[in-house]
Amino acid sequence: MENYREKRLERQLKSQQTVAIVIAVILLLSIGGNLFLYLRNNTINREKSELIEQNNLISAERRAAEESNSQLQAEISELNNQVNVIRESAATLEAEINARDSRISWLRNQVAEIEQLRAQVAELEELKEEFARLEEEREKLLSELQSLGEKLTEIQNKNQVLLERQEEATFLKAYNICVHNLRDRWLGRPVEMELARRVNRTMLSFEINGNIFVETGQKNIHLVITDPNGNILNQSSETFTIAETGMSSNYTEFTTIHYNQQPVPISFTITHDDNLEPGTYSAKVYMDGVFAGAQEFNLE
Repeated sequence: MENYREKRLERQLKSQQTVAIVIAVILLLSIGGNLFLYLRNNTINREKSELIEQNNLISAERRAAEESNSQLQAEISELNNQVNVIRESAATLEAEINARDSRISWLRNQVAEIEQLRAQVAELEELKEEFARLEEEREKLLSELQSLGEKLTEIQNKNQVLLERQEEATFLKAYNICVHNLRDRWLGRPVEMELARRVNRTMLSFEINGNIFVETGQKNIHLVITDPNGNILNQSSETFTIAETGMSSNYTEFTTIHYNQQPVPISFTITHDDNLEPGTYSAKVYMDGVFAGAQEFNLE
């Protein structure tokens, strides 16, 4: 009878121990979940603050670009006015030179006649003096015309440079290109890595600037990441055309956006099935085949 009671007490004790263990496990899981949610919330708040700062920076750059474009337009207008004035001056000088050439030709005829009429020696001397004076004036006008021509060429060159700068302002750019090389951990936050062999995922983000000089509509964005050997990571089977060279190229990632002249944030995530090699990597962004920005990063 006593053995039966002892066994019964032993079974009750084991049951109580099992319940205590289950309760402890549940408490540990609850604490871990709350800790994970707290860390995740801090990360989201920090990333939100960074995005707000980036948006303010892009807005300031946009206003600076608009002011710079207005200044360029004013300079171009002023240079065009100067070109027109110089052309009018050049035309007037040419007319004066032609008139003086005609005068010189007439004087030469007069000189020839005077030489034949030695009786009019006094008049001949006066004509010779006037001829010399007109020759000097003609040389001076020719020198001024040459100087104006050089100045006109210089202004035209400056005008061409300003036009090229204005044309560059009509292209979209990729700003704040950020690269994060991560390693995913089980039930934990991804950790940023600098060792190539430990990276299994790369996150790349940037922002397309707002530009009132670019037409709205669909834009094709290609990302090309090359390793230290010049090979394209996660190379696509399709290609796109690089506008600058006209050559076709494979790409790492591709997306399409609808552009409405406002800044557009874009991000890509590239998963690496194989270990990466140490060295310098290059990430280039193309908008409709036009180079928009680049960023290099190193892995040890």
